[in-house]
Amino acid sequence: MSRGEQGSATLETALVYPVVLLLVLLAVNAALWFHARNIALSAAQEGLRSARVHGAALSAGQVAAERFIQQTAGSFLTSAQVRVQRRANTVEVAISGEAISLVPVLSLGVHQVARAPVERWTSE
Repeated sequence: MSRGEQGSATLETALVYPVVLLLVLLAVNAALWFHARNIALSAAQEGLRSARVHGAALSAGQVAAERFIQQTAGSFLTSAQVRVQRRANTVEVAISGEAISLVPVLSLGVHQVARAPVERWTSE
């Protein structure tokens, strides 16, 4: 090594390692966000199954979705909010919240919706 190159490996290491660490943290954050999305979608589907039953109240879907989030989300999905709406022939359950983040300034919002027709009795 010549005199002008002394310490260059240390400088390169000091510049490259933080960038590599940030990329790894972003990859882990992407996985955590995807997992939180799956939890929110599963909660919406669970609430939908309860709310679309013939004669069921909307609160049944709300309770089922909130119970599912409480039992499975842990710290992966925080500030979760459940919204259940019934229209003429359909029920919609929407879940919103925040995914956990390892990067302090990164806020990862999650929003998932499940909708299906209301079950009803028909005669043929």
